[in-house]
Amino acid sequence: MKELKLNKDEITDELDRIASSSSESRVSIVGSMNADNVVEVETMPQPGETIIGGPMAVHAGGKSANQAASCARLQLHTDLIGAVGSDASAEFLLHELDDAGVGIGSIEHVEGPSGSTIIVVDPHGENFIVVSSGANGKVDGGFVHRHSEVIERSDILGLCLEAPLQVVAESSRIAHAAHTRVVLNISPMPEDLNPALKHCLADIADIAVMNEHETAQWLGLAYEPNLESDWDELHDQLCATGLGRVVITLGAAGSVILDGSQALHIPAFTVQPVDTTGAGDSFMGSMLASLASGNSLDSACEVASAVSAFSTLGKGAQSSYGDTQQITDFVLNH
Repeated sequence: MKELKLNKDEITDELDRIASSSSESRVSIVGSMNADNVVEVETMPQPGETIIGGPMAVHAGGKSANQAASCARLQLHTDLIGAVGSDASAEFLLHELDDAGVGIGSIEHVEGPSGSTIIVVDPHGENFIVVSSGANGKVDGGFVHRHSEVIERSDILGLCLEAPLQVVAESSRIAHAAHTRVVLNISPMPEDLNPALKHCLADIADIAVMNEHETAQWLGLAYEPNLESDWDELHDQLCATGLGRVVITLGAAGSVILDGSQALHIPAFTVQPVDTTGAGDSFMGSMLASLASGNSLDSACEVASAVSAFSTLGKGAQSSYGDTQQITDFVLNH
């Protein structure tokens, strides 16, 4: 596997290119918004165990909203298509997205609760997450079609599987008809991952993004530690399921691009994480911004490596994301 050496000057140039293309490049994202209810614990609970946690904190989250916020904070024009409920969380979520610079004109209100999550975080920054879909589950193909113009004028469409499959499929159909590239974060991984569903998702994704656990699930393999994998063999297996260009995120070990006949490892920036919640989403969002501005996939993952590392230094998801200047300072001083 080929190793890419992170180049600080190149990354800062790529960040400048994203910001300078903001008037002409656009990203649209379809999917989820959640109020994240976060509690810190000394140790993760075991099945059936009751433990005492710290104070509950509420942050703006949801995979799609996180990705949109990360993208918009890099000054790339970003629209989010989705739904919030009729509860107090709705205005909170919209305010946080607007504050990040995300276009919220294609977000609708529906009856009932907004999406929400319960997140438990330990002192090492590791977490587990439980999602309640709420309003996100009420978005359907017709909803997406009402906002098709937003997708059609985008350079890149970002999707994930916190949205119903019907929504993901209809969004990608609109995008492909308009020659808009689709980046699909195959997360959370479906429980019923049958061959027909794999084929459907592979058809949707021009570029697929998964973490190493999800990659093992996709292939029906036992999970192996990140860089111990035979990436050439893994690429062949992924291609056999219909996937072509794939980015596999490895947390603190960086990411691997499987594209063509070559596996390329993108290193991570070494940090002492405070909270890894939303780090994968910040990777995806910044990758979308970089691709929309004309950067290569290699360069986009370099930028994403910096953005996602910075995000682990703060608490929460969107609340921990940096803007262009903060990420530039982080890269130059790291």
